Amino acid sequence: MKIIITSDPVNLKIVRKKLLEFINLNKITTLDKDKVILAVDEAIQNIIRHAYTMQYGCKIEINFSYDKNLTVLLRDYGKQVPLEEIKPRNLKEVRPGGLGVHFIKSICKEVIYTHQKKGTLLKLVF
Repeated sequence: MKIIITSDPVNLKIVRKKLLEFINLNKITTLDKDKVILAVDEAIQNIIRHAYTMQYGCKIEINFSYDKNLTVLLRDYGKQVPLEEIKPRNLKEVRPGGLGVHFIKSICKEVIYTHQKKGTLLKLVF
């Protein structure tokens, strides 16, 4: 299933709804739906915040597929963050925010960031 949204946080609810529909349609019962939705939501928030620097109206392509594992592909066309900088922050630092990458990596079986000619492709496997 492919959907395209723009980089407006209001569109996160559309993605959550479509992802839940996809999980239910494919009868995927081995996953914690709330955790999957959290990881995808955090990843899209990071795209909006870092790739598009909070600019609304920019394209984000999302693909859901299922074959033994649920795979979610997130494609942006924004600024590329150096791959070595995409890491969870030190959890001993007590401060708000910055936990998205930690949640994503702890929930997913596989997380792969790949720079494209323009933007980044993120593959999440659950």
